[in-house]
Amino acid sequence: MKPLSAAMIAGLVFLLAACASISREECLQGNWHDIGMRDGQAGHVAQSRFARHVDSCARVDVAPDQTEWERGYRQGLQRYCTPQSGLREGRAGRAYRSVCPASAEPRFMQGHSLGMAEHRQSERIREVEREIRRIIEENRYLQARIGDGNGERELRRQLHANRAELSWLQMELHHARFALAAAERESRAFLAGL
Repeated sequence: MKPLSAAMIAGLVFLLAACASISREECLQGNWHDIGMRDGQAGHVAQSRFARHVDSCARVDVAPDQTEWERGYRQGLQRYCTPQSGLREGRAGRAYRSVCPASAEPRFMQGHSLGMAEHRQSERIREVEREIRRIIEENRYLQARIGDGNGERELRRQLHANRAELSWLQMELHHARFALAAAERESRAFLAGL
């Protein structure tokens, strides 16, 4: 078996650190209320997040204070479970993890749904714009080959088909931009009504 290179060791250390939910220093400092608050504000699932902290801190022989962490987590969750946060999470395309209390969940989900509508339209716009750029590049390539005597009829047929597809994609892009503008107006009205 070959010994590990310095680069491989550094990579493994980086991977282990990336898997840790908190740093060694945070484990040793033990400000579990603040850590819990940060986790709640981020909308992490309580059980799995705290279990990751337990695993991370076991490496330095520290046991997290679950009571303090839970107290902070509940406070952080109050800041997370708002309509504004739901809208922000939806716009970012993040799935809801069912962490909000029943009293706050409907308004959070209303914001989340509006944000997801914006996110979907933004993604669709990017997808259509990518496809338009791809076809334009392909057309440049095809046009450069016309006149070289090799399969000119097929090249012209492909150019014609691409131009028809570009027309359709331009229409699709217009519709997606219109839908995004409508979703953004709905989100603004929602926020204004809070």
